[in-house]
Amino acid sequence: MKRLAGLVERGELHPVLNHTKWAELWTEMLAAPPEQHPQFRARSVFAPPDFCTTWDGEFYYHVHSVADLEWMELRAASLTWLCDALQRHSIPYSLEAGVVRVWGYTRPGPQPEWQ
Repeated sequence: MKRLAGLVERGELHPVLNHTKWAELWTEMLAAPPEQHPQFRARSVFAPPDFCTTWDGEFYYHVHSVADLEWMELRAASLTWLCDALQRHSIPYSLEAGVVRVWGYTRPGPQPEWQ
């Protein structure tokens, strides 16, 4: 946590989502209709440049601490359902090559196109 706080203090990371919004996202995905079958993959701010986890649908057991998540990509059977769920909770996201990306932190430089 000290290392993460240092990155924020030095302006190397800019927080986007707080723990409350992450909890709302997690709760929404757990309550998703079965036909949506939401999945996620994520990237830690401490991960090597090209690393992210593999796609996973187990939100209850496999989403660990969100404190260091740079981003989490989401997919579901319906992109409209997914975007509506995020908008209901005022969770900012971007579309990256057609995939929804929820940001925990951004880095200096060009910023995502927020939806």
